[in-house]
Formats: sequence, C-alpha cells, structure tokens
Amino acid sequence: MPSSLKRIVFIMFVCCSFLVLLLPYSIRHSANDTSTPVRKNLQRHRQSRLHDQEVHQLPHSVNGRAEQLRSEVHLREDSSRKKARRSKDSHCHGKRIFVYNLPGSFNSDLLRYCRYGLASWLNICRDFENDGFGEPLQAQTKSSVLNGSLCLNTTISPNASSLVGSASALGSPSSSPISFNGWYRTGQFMLEVVFHHRLLHYECLTQDPETADAFFLPYYTGIDALRFLYRSAKSKPKERHGSELVKWLQRDAVAKKAWKKLNGRDHFLVMGRTAWDFDGNGEGEWGTGIVHMPEYKNMTTLLVEREPWLSNQYAIPYPTSFHPSSESELTKWIRKVRSEARTKLFTFVGSVRPKLMKNGIRDALMEQCSLSRNCELLDCKRLRCSHNPQPIIDTFLHSQFCLQPRGDSPTRRSLFDSIIAGCIPVLFHNDTAYSQYKWHLPAETQHWSVYINEDEIRGGAQVEAFLLQYTQETIEKMRDAVIDMIPRTLYAGFSATEESHLDAVDVSVRELLRLVSRNKRRWHKKSLSTRAVSIDT
Repeated sequence: MPSSLKRIVFIMFVCCSFLVLLLPYSIRHSANDTSTPVRKNLQRHRQSRLHDQEVHQLPHSVNGRAEQLRSEVHLREDSSRKKARRSKDSHCHGKRIFVYNLPGSFNSDLLRYCRYGLASWLNICRDFENDGFGEPLQAQTKSSVLNGSLCLNTTISPNASSLVGSASALGSPSSSPISFNGWYRTGQFMLEVVFHHRLLHYECLTQDPETADAFFLPYYTGIDALRFLYRSAKSKPKERHGSELVKWLQRDAVAKKAWKKLNGRDHFLVMGRTAWDFDGNGEGEWGTGIVHMPEYKNMTTLLVEREPWLSNQYAIPYPTSFHPSSESELTKWIRKVRSEARTKLFTFVGSVRPKLMKNGIRDALMEQCSLSRNCELLDCKRLRCSHNPQPIIDTFLHSQFCLQPRGDSPTRRSLFDSIIAGCIPVLFHNDTAYSQYKWHLPAETQHWSVYINEDEIRGGAQVEAFLLQYTQETIEKMRDAVIDMIPRTLYAGFSATEESHLDAVDVSVRELLRLVSRNKRRWHKKSLSTRAVSIDT
C-alpha cells in the first residue's frame, strides 16, 4: 500500500476515534441544552403562578388588614367609652338628678302671659329673655353712669386716716363696669327661670328615674304666684296655688313611683320670691299659702329668702345682673374688682320705705350718709335701681363698705350686688344674711362683713365713727374675703371646671344632694326601726 494512502487511512482513523470520544460529551451537552429552556419555562410558569396568586390575594390581604384595623379601632373606642362611662359613673355617684318634664302650664306657658297677664300692671316680658338673664347691657360712657342719681360729697375726708396714703384704697383708674361682658338687666325674681335653664346643663343629669339621687320639679312657683298675689278677690283663680302640681304628682306614673320611695323628701323645687309671699292662708292674709300644703312640706324648697325656723327651706342668692359666660370673663372681672379705686369709706344705695318699714332705719342711714363727706348716696327714688345695675355697681366699686339695712323684707338683692363689686357689707339685722345664706356665705361672718344692731342706730350711733375704727390692713383682708365669695354668689352662664369658680347653682346642687343623702339615711333608719317594731309586735 502506498504510503500516501496509509497516511490518509491513519488520519481518518484518528478523526473517527476522536469523534467517538466526543460523542458522549456531545449527547450530554445536547441534553443539557434542550432541558434548560424547559426548566426556565417551568420556573417562569411557577413565578407567574405565584405572582398571579399574590395579585389575586393582595386585595383580600389589604381588606383583611383594614378590617383588622377597624376592629382594633372599635375595640379601643368601646374601651374608651366604657372607661368614660365608668369614670362618669364614679364621678356622678350620689349626684344624679332627674328633671321632670312638667306640662307647659307649670313653666313655659306662664311666660306667655308676661305682658299684663299675670298682674294687670306688670309687664315682665324682657325679664324672661336670655334664659332669665334679661336684656343684655351694652357698654355706655361713664357720663351716664350717675344719671338721675343723687351722689354727694365726692371727696374723702382728711380725718379718714385709715384710707389716706393707701395704694389699695386709691387703686387704678376706673372704667365703666358695663364695658365688661356678661351684664344684663336681670329681674330679681327671675331665679326660677335662671336656675331651671342652668340645671339643664348639669353634668350628672339622668333620664332614668330609677338611678336618680334627687328629683327637680321645674315649676315656676313665684311667677305663678303673681296671679294669686296681685289680682282682686273676684278674679283670683278658684284653685289653690300649687294644687295643680299636687294633682299632677298623684296622676303621673313616673312621679307616683318616684315620690313613694321617700315620700317626696328627695324632691326639690325653686321659688323665686321670699317665703313671705308663699306664707299666709291664701285668702285674707298676704301670701298664697302654698308652703303649708303637706306635699310642699315634704319637699326641699330653695328661695331667695327663707323662714329660718322651717327646716325644709333654704335660701340661695338673688340673681344679680352679672352672668359671665366663661371662666376667663369671671377672672377678668375679679381682677378689675381687686384693682379698683376705693375713694369712699361707705355708701348707701336705696330709698326710704315708710309704709312697709315703720320701725326701719333707712331714713336714719340716708341722713347720716348725706351729711358725711366719706359717704356716697344713690337715691333709688330718682333711679329705677332694680333694672339699672350700672350706677349701682359703679357706686359700690368705689366704696370700702356698703350699708345693707332691711328692705321690704329682711333680705336685699343689694347685698349680692355689693359682694360682686368687692364692697364689704354692713348689716343691721341677723336675717338679712347670717340666718339665710348658710350654703353660700362663710360662717365666720366677721371676716367678710360688719354688724351694727338696728337698735344702736335708733339710739343715735354713727356708722362713720364705727367704720373708721377699722385699719386699712383689716379692710384689705375683709375685701379679699368678699372677693373670694364672688363666684359662688352669682349665676354664671357656664359650668365651672375649677372648684374656685363654682357658681350659686353649683353650690346649691352640691349642698342639696348632701341634704338629700342625709334625709335618705334618716328615712331608711326610720323604716328599719318601724319594721323592727312591727316584727316584735
């Protein structure tokens, strides 16, 4: 065989052998190359399926989370409400008051007859405005403050040594009191309307009589009394004053059940006139006689003046003309009262009542004041004081002491006018304040007032000489005590958040609830004693 052929055969053999050697690798590599797309496709399919699942499941997940959040919010809100209820239950324990929804004939309907309908000569429609506060007063210039009044001797006497050189006596320049918000032409007998509307905002009212600690009857007793007091015998209503309410109490299912628990000793009502107007026999004597009815003897009655010997009557302050709508308004007024210039030693606001006060001392006090350079006299004969608070308050603001003799009856609204002006009251009869307003005025009477017996004035005692005995330091302490009394002797247009700002309604309700609690304990003790006796028998 030629060598060239052998060479060719050898080369072909080597190539074949090489191919044979490469075949397994090629097969494996080919297999690998064909499986890769399959795996990739499978992987993509799985990823796509997972993505689709996530996409489909995503809204459900979000909604579920939202639902979970809503559930958590509801739980928190429920928990907060329960805590608030528990907190209120704890706060209102023993303080819940149920206000009866009396027919309008006992309250709102009476207001419709304000124009000569309750008494032929009386138009009191404006008094009922603003929930009993009356017509609001606008700011006026100081030149009109003393218009129509009699003001004498405006300079202070050099012999008033207790006042000379005192920064507290001089104070700061005055501005009209009516430039402050919260002043109204308030009728002194509007207590029932004022108290009712104020109590409707009481924080512990209850709609459930079963849980009530006390029951309020919003019967405008004093307003209704006008048709009994001032009409002629022929035109007087045939029914007795207050008898319609008794009938309603006996007829109404809720009232009957509530009354039976303590026989009415947890019920109370407000009478916006003096006890004298509700006394008598309802016929020949003055007074409607309502307080002598058995049902009214069981209830607690709040009046502007009580009969001190009757245990179910309690006196609360007359409404003055100042009704701040916020704690800041009250604080602003108190700051003014503290800084006011007190240029007069004493003052008297009023007029002589010769017919009613046969043995009174007003004439003597007015004469003493008019003859003194240290006194300012505001004669209410020339000024309708009851509906014009500006000159009254302005006069009181500039005086250290205010004379408060008896009026038509032992008490006077002027007492509370002087207190809200920071003027120290000078009293001449025990029943003007001391035996009356025990809930609202401090028992340490010498700390906030001066007492001179009426008999001393009749005997010739001089008020000025008596007052000049007080040092300026003592006067300042007494005035501070009077100013501290301001919040609880006025009827505010807000519910206080601070103990120091409790108003006359707050104090009245607090003391009334304490009284009812004592009555309940006595009643239950008496019931247990009665049961024990009947068991023994």
